[in-house]
Amino acid sequence: MYRRLLISFILPLVMFADEVKVADGSILNGLILGMNDGNLTIQTSFAGKIKVPYNQITSINSDREISLRLDDNRTFDGIIDDNDDNQLTIRDSGKSFAFSEIKHLWDASSTDPLILSAQKNALAMQMKWKHALGFDLTGASGNTDSFGLGIRVDSSLGNRMRGYDFYLSYVNSTKKEVTIVDETKLGIDYDSRFFEELSWYAKTDLENDRLEEVDLRATAALGLKYSWIEAENFKTSVRGGAAFRFEELGSDSVKNLSEPALDFGLEYSQILKEFLFMESDISFIPNIGDFSDFLFRKDTALIIALNKKQNWKLRSGLAGSFNSTPVPGTEELDLKYYLRLVYDFN
Repeated sequence: MYRRLLISFILPLVMFADEVKVADGSILNGLILGMNDGNLTIQTSFAGKIKVPYNQITSINSDREISLRLDDNRTFDGIIDDNDDNQLTIRDSGKSFAFSEIKHLWDASSTDPLILSAQKNALAMQMKWKHALGFDLTGASGNTDSFGLGIRVDSSLGNRMRGYDFYLSYVNSTKKEVTIVDETKLGIDYDSRFFEELSWYAKTDLENDRLEEVDLRATAALGLKYSWIEAENFKTSVRGGAAFRFEELGSDSVKNLSEPALDFGLEYSQILKEFLFMESDISFIPNIGDFSDFLFRKDTALIIALNKKQNWKLRSGLAGSFNSTPVPGTEELDLKYYLRLVYDFN
């Protein structure tokens, strides 16, 4: 009990130990957290964290020892004295610095921001595995009109510069005790960033569809990917390259396909809310010799996190393909909607 009373007495004194005066005459009392990219961050009791641009600061005062780094990488330690000349003065040193000269400022007992940045970059460069296991409730329109169950396994290994993605899915559906969907898919993607927003990619998709009598449908592609938009909550990339289409059909009366093609794609993801996301992947694969012979694929989904850790998700999506030259007796459009319960793990 006495400990809680002591903490409740000391905490406000710590929180309001620092003072920042700004150009309009306002005074911000709180705890200075640091200065980076020309902005000073102070933790206040009434508005949380506030960032103040250096050109709006007239003086800083603190009884805590701080460290600062100038633009020329010289560093200094000491206690800040109040100075109303738009400068920061270190007590008992006779040294004063304009706020525009300060590159970093932090509590002397804390870790140097450059070290933290290096640690963060090193962590981001580590190759990490991520896995997801999903169970589907699916529906179909086009070649079939039914409901069924499916399973999908996703694995990825990567860092911020390169990555591998693998997936394996199986869908089976019956109607009146007759199997009407029996489909297996396997995919492998690789991309590696080599210059700012540019990456090169390689991918292949394999499919076996017993309903359409497709023993093997394969597409392989190699090309360039451009990260068009990379905002905090929104990412879009486009890709283009050379591809190859191959189809081996179960019917001897239909000619197998083996043609060079092109690959064009759009990948999109957005964080709508803290627990709500959207993802979309669209591919257009025309044959080089005849652009009217093409394969169009899409998978667009809305994802809802079911818990705080966000390792349980519900994915509701629309996926399918349009084949301009389908197997005789089947339709061009094969569209499926699904509801997938996903569990993410490392």
